[in-house]
Amino acid sequence: MEMSMKSRKELRRAVARRYRKAGKKAKGQILDEFVASTGYNRAYAAMLLRNYQRERQVAAGAASVKMVSTKVRRTSGGRPPVYGPEVRRAVETLWKRFGHVCGKRLVFIIRYSLPFIAGHPGLKISKGTREALEHISASTIDRLLESARKRLFLKGLSHTRPVSGLASQIPVRTSSEWRGVSPGHLQLDLVGHDGGIASGDFCFTLSATDVCTGWTERRAILTRASRWVTEALEEIRSAMAFPVHEIHPDNGSEFINRNLTRYCAQQHVKMTRSRAGKKNDNCYVEQKNFDTVRKLVGYYRYSGQQAVSALNELYRVHGLLLNYVYPSQKLLSTHRRGSMVRKTHDTPRTPADRVLAHADTSARCRWNIHAARQHIDPLQLASTVSRLQRALISQAARHPVATTPQGASA
Repeated sequence: MEMSMKSRKELRRAVARRYRKAGKKAKGQILDEFVASTGYNRAYAAMLLRNYQRERQVAAGAASVKMVSTKVRRTSGGRPPVYGPEVRRAVETLWKRFGHVCGKRLVFIIRYSLPFIAGHPGLKISKGTREALEHISASTIDRLLESARKRLFLKGLSHTRPVSGLASQIPVRTSSEWRGVSPGHLQLDLVGHDGGIASGDFCFTLSATDVCTGWTERRAILTRASRWVTEALEEIRSAMAFPVHEIHPDNGSEFINRNLTRYCAQQHVKMTRSRAGKKNDNCYVEQKNFDTVRKLVGYYRYSGQQAVSALNELYRVHGLLLNYVYPSQKLLSTHRRGSMVRKTHDTPRTPADRVLAHADTSARCRWNIHAARQHIDPLQLASTVSRLQRALISQAARHPVATTPQGASA
């Protein structure tokens, strides 16, 4: 005897809730019984049981009617998050403390700093969060920091002025001629702290990066006069952990002048230069200008001897983090497959590690690096950098285009 519509609805009401709560195998058995009792098509019967008492608003002309819906509300899929808000806050705090570096570098720094994190008074991290930081990956760090990175990009003005005559006497070294060099070959560049107005006197930062190891030293100077550039270069040479054999600036008049060429001849330091308009010839220092100068001191206008002293004090403390704690990766190879380019990098290592690993490094240099490392507390240095940044901001000449250096509020 065929069931009436009323009986089918009553049977559906009795079976639907049990069907939705059942497992896959049990659902198949319930559906078989329901199809046999009602005579429905199997797919139609499954839809009726699956969507029983699920409602939605359906437009009917100018009005809307509440009807039974065949639409299934989807729940969020995937596994639950492994790292909660506390881990996110800890990662953001450490990211700000250590200069807003990328995830691949930050995970190295976190591993290095774990012995200091537990006892640091400024970081209240639970045992579970500390264990999470031991296992967190670089890609996860980048995902956790994605929302905090959607700002802070400005571009400064160029202060390079072309020269002629003397430049023809200085040999050119192109971007393809730096492979296989030993420690001691420096690329130089000046970064201006003009606050967005390139007039009047303001400070500059002389930045020097070793091509082989990535070791970077910076010194602030009053103006870009050759006298200050030469004095700052002498300080940088004395701060390097290895002897300097070559300097390689761009074609600006602050570098291509008689004073600097005479100084290099007296100190037996080779001097080469970039090609005009070819920034890639000086790429090892150019790529660090934002990461080691702009992120640290911002785009404010700094001028006067007091600002120079404050900048240099900050550079000396931050230099310990930059060369002994912050790792970097070097490009090993590039492979193109169709439209895709796959780049292979080496493992993250600090500039100090790269100096120690090089065969040309002397025993005295190795001993000096090991001795310096014994007195380095990364978290304490990071706190000192933040304090010096705040002191530096108080001396900056305010201008509407100026921005706060990253990490100053950490």
